[in-house]
Amino acid sequence: MDRPPRPLAERLSPRQWFLADIVAAVLVYAASAGEIAAGGPTAPSGPGWGAARSLAVAAACASLPFRRRFPAAVLGIVTVAVGFINGAGGPPTVGVVGGGLLVLAVPLAVYPVALGSRRRRAVLEIGAAVVAIEVGALVAWGGPDWDALLPGLALAAVGWLAAVNTRTRRAYVDGVVERAAAREREREERARRASTDERLRIARELHDVVAHAMSIIAIRSGVARMALQTRPQEAGEALGIIEDTSRQALQELRSIVGVLRGAETGSTPAQREPAPRLADLEQLLTQIGEAGVPVHLRVEGEPRRLPPGMDLCAYRIVQEALTNVVRHAAPATAELILCYLPAEITIEITDNGQSSPRASTSGQSANGSGHGLIGMRERVALYGGKLQAEATPTGFHVLARIPTAQPAT
Repeated sequence: MDRPPRPLAERLSPRQWFLADIVAAVLVYAASAGEIAAGGPTAPSGPGWGAARSLAVAAACASLPFRRRFPAAVLGIVTVAVGFINGAGGPPTVGVVGGGLLVLAVPLAVYPVALGSRRRRAVLEIGAAVVAIEVGALVAWGGPDWDALLPGLALAAVGWLAAVNTRTRRAYVDGVVERAAAREREREERARRASTDERLRIARELHDVVAHAMSIIAIRSGVARMALQTRPQEAGEALGIIEDTSRQALQELRSIVGVLRGAETGSTPAQREPAPRLADLEQLLTQIGEAGVPVHLRVEGEPRRLPPGMDLCAYRIVQEALTNVVRHAAPATAELILCYLPAEITIEITDNGQSSPRASTSGQSANGSGHGLIGMRERVALYGGKLQAEATPTGFHVLARIPTAQPAT
């Protein structure tokens, strides 16, 4: 939510407010001085008292432009002036609000005190000012000025309520802005987490693609080197496998780099290769077999379409597990069991490579702490599944359980 539009009063600059206060002071002075000159006080009379009343009006009005900078001092000056006008002579003959029109300065002086001071201090200062004004009316020279009691109290309340309204609105606006800022921070945090998750996903993709391709290339290049002189046909087949594997790896790497760049440079989404799925296992198993690890595939249950992300996850787990067999246990044989259960899919890979040489060359413990197995654990955990990876007396065993998010379509 955007910040609510500010009212005109909050859009004025300090200079504009100062000029507005000068105008207000001039209007109050003109009204009060004109009232005194036209009606004259009932008592006490004389030029001295008239001059004193005019001086009190002038002092109060002259202080009003500075009410925002010195609120307490201005309130004190206005209080003394209004109290003096109330007490020195009682109501003028043409007065319209009890002790005189100078009382109109009271809400102007009360407002900044109520707005800027702490509540307790504001109550004490404004309460003392009201009491002083009321006392001035009660001890008036010509007798208690009962008509001046209510206007002073009412106008002080007007200034107080105006300040409370402004304070409440500012608190509301600040709350709206803070909530909007909190939502923006939450949105940025979600975007950051999504970016981190995407980078981790891409890192896993890079590891799976490179590790798989390099393992096959390393195995077949060794075969080609040994067979080059004595078995040139076998060496040629190995080099062909290396060529196909390299080309496929480069194609997948270009797709991943395109994601990292944030744009598909020189291609359209339709030109990109689709992500591999369990339906593409035949080509993977052929590559693994050519690398020296024949794989027997057994599918249990009724195969069904999985969500794209889950399908890719299952494919990568099979790829990584079999690539580990090629890297650390070839030559060997492996068995892959895909089991489609109503609520989950299980992937089980077992090989008959020797476990002790495998552990020493891979640098991973029997509980599976290598980078490849860590990647498989992360992929399975992404969908709320579990992964077991452990050495067996004759090789290695990997079992992944992935809960299915939706029924077959």
